[in-house]
Amino acid sequence: MPPAVTLISYNLWQSRGQRELPSLVSEHQPDLLCLQETASFSLPARIGGLRLAATTKSNPFRVALYVREDRFDIVAARSFRLWRSVHDRLLHYTGERLAAAHLHDRLADRDLVVGSLHATPLTDPNVSRLRQVWDAHTHLRGFGAGLPIVMAGDFNFPVLSSVLRVAVAMQGFRLARSETGTYQHFTRSYLRGSFDLATTAGLVVDEIVTLPQRASDHKPILMTFRYSGALRAAERHG
Repeated sequence: MPPAVTLISYNLWQSRGQRELPSLVSEHQPDLLCLQETASFSLPARIGGLRLAATTKSNPFRVALYVREDRFDIVAARSFRLWRSVHDRLLHYTGERLAAAHLHDRLADRDLVVGSLHATPLTDPNVSRLRQVWDAHTHLRGFGAGLPIVMAGDFNFPVLSSVLRVAVAMQGFRLARSETGTYQHFTRSYLRGSFDLATTAGLVVDEIVTLPQRASDHKPILMTFRYSGALRAAERHG
C-alpha cells in the first residue's frame, strides 16, 4: 500500500507568515502545500523538497500550490478565475482565486488533482462563496473525468458550515474540517472560527488537525489522506 499523502494549507495574512514557510515545511514534511495571501515578489520556486506548481497571477496577493518534487510529476497546472463577488468588483479584482494542478503520484501510480482556494471575504454573503466553491470544483473536474480531487484553502465560511457541506455533496465532494478553529485575530478575540477547510472526492481523509498559530491570524491545517478504490485506467498518466 502506498504511503498516505499529507497536505498543509496556510493563509499567510498578506504574506506575514511567508518567512515561516521553510521551518513549517521542514517540521511537518508535507507532500502538498496550499498557500493563500502570498507576496508574489518573494515567492520562491522551491521550499525544501517542494516545487512551485501553480500560482495565480493577478490581484495584490496570490494563491499558490507547492508539490513534493521527489513524489509528484506535474501533468498540467494553471490558475482559474471564479465568479466575481461584489468585493472583487469594487476592488477591481479579477476573480482569480484558484491555483490547481493535475499530478501523477509516482509512489502510488495514481493521478490526483489538487487545488488551493482563497474564497471571497466576509464582506460578501455566504452565497458568493458557495458560487465560488461550485466554480472551483467544476474547474478541477475539468482536469479529467474520474480523477480524485482535493481542494484546500481559506473558504471564509466560519458559520453555517452545514450549508456548505450540503452544497459540496451535491457535486460529489466531502467537506473536511479540523475539530478546532483555524482563525484567531491577535487583538480582537471575538474574531475566531474555522475558516480553513478542505473538500475531497475519491479520497479517504484519515485526519485533519489545526497546527499552532504563527505570525498569521490564520493557523495552518494539516491533512492526511489516502486514495480510495482500485487504480482506474482513466487515472494513469499518459
